[in-house]
Amino acid sequence: MAVTVRLFAAARAAAGVSELVVSAGTLESVLADAVAAGPGLVTVLPQCSFLLNEVSVREKHSVVNDGDVVDVLPPFAGG
Repeated sequence: MAVTVRLFAAARAAAGVSELVVSAGTLESVLADAVAAGPGLVTVLPQCSFLLNEVSVREKHSVVNDGDVVDVLPPFAGG
């Protein structure tokens, strides 16, 4: 089972890629797999928010199914 993790801004820079494919599970396990693939993410993820199939999700135990998309959104600056 595969989940697409899309990385934006500082998360993309930390991982060195804009997208990862990891195993389905909980949001927590998906993010752990993303860190294993892009170790630089470990410093960025605590400040990030997450979208699961374009819907905000905060609960780390949320189920992420095969074919789902998780967006990793670091805080953005701007005015």
